Amino acid sequence: MAVNPNWARWVFASLGEHLKKVATQVKVPVLIEGFDERTSSLMQAADRVEIRITGPYCQPVSKDFYRLFVDANVLLVSRYGNDAKNAFDVLNLAGLYQEALGQTISVYNYGNKPGDYTGLPSTLVHVGCLRLSPGKSVQVTHFGQVDRVDKIKHTEVQASYTMELTT
Repeated sequence: MAVNPNWARWVFASLGEHLKKVATQVKVPVLIEGFDERTSSLMQAADRVEIRITGPYCQPVSKDFYRLFVDANVLLVSRYGNDAKNAFDVLNLAGLYQEALGQTISVYNYGNKPGDYTGLPSTLVHVGCLRLSPGKSVQVTHFGQVDRVDKIKHTEVQASYTMELTT
């Protein structure tokens, strides 16, 4: 049997949902690249989160057994003006994402196609789990101030995952 054509949707939606919750809980505007719109209010927010997901890349291991690889990248954007903004805000947010990306992430049948989760508990299917790839860790990179005029700072938190599935 071949790769399940639903895996890409389910992985993207599950990982996106997991990461979006972090920003939502601390009331920071969030964008999932490819899903959400870049509104002017998002772009002008004092802090914002941009989530990018790459993959899954599917590697056949043996008959009906696959290994999936996924990368998650969270860009934290913090705008400093003449106000008394706390420089630690973006670092606190980076810590929350470092924790979230270090967790095992459950993949469910999220989407809008037949057979996907409809909101009824009986339709929710646990597909598998994304785990940090062997030998990898969650990386935090501070780019500092990237725009002198607008005083914008960037921090990135990223991780690579592996998931094993059978068909």
